[in-house]
Amino acid sequence: MTTSETNSEPGDAMSLFDTIYHCRAMRKLDTKPVPQELLIKLVDAANQAPSGSNMQSGRWMIVQDADVKAELAKLNRAGVNDYIGPMIENPGSLPHQDQEKRTRMMKSVLWQMEHLHEIPALIIACMEFGVKADAGMMARGGGSIWPGIQNLLLAARALGLGAAPTTLALQDQAAVAKVLNLPETMGAFCLIPVGYPLGKFGPVTRKPLSEILRFDQWEA
Repeated sequence: MTTSETNSEPGDAMSLFDTIYHCRAMRKLDTKPVPQELLIKLVDAANQAPSGSNMQSGRWMIVQDADVKAELAKLNRAGVNDYIGPMIENPGSLPHQDQEKRTRMMKSVLWQMEHLHEIPALIIACMEFGVKADAGMMARGGGSIWPGIQNLLLAARALGLGAAPTTLALQDQAAVAKVLNLPETMGAFCLIPVGYPLGKFGPVTRKPLSEILRFDQWEA
């Protein structure tokens, strides 16, 4: 059995492509604490990503305090209810994801909503703009923070940690800033719960290249 077929432990070697092709979104996480050195290692990996003009304006918060996690969990609950509330009973289907798979995904999102406050660490990806952040800056700033988020997700997988990015908890930026004590020059882009997975890692299911790839110009 190869590493890519199992939950790897810290120190196990995974090839880059094994990591990429087996980096499932893990929402159901154990309450077992994650060593702080591993959480710091995730942020260090995130910090290696490129950023626009090499400004390196990404800022990262590791939330472990129970009270702060509880407040973020309340914001996440509101975001989840607004986003998927109408779909809970009827999640529908997609050409590449049947109703059964979408139902499982929906249940995992709801599980995370109910247990977010119990997850060992919530990592918040933010940007420092140097001036008061507005909606336009937030819209343009994503290109400089999402590469770091992907680095963090891949690093978590390589260390045998589960993670899944969400923006649903961050819809009310003013409330998020209050909970995290963010200055007005910073905006929060993504919340990444991190912990040891309760499920098993495995290959991801994606659309075939024949559907999403063209050379030179787009052809149907």
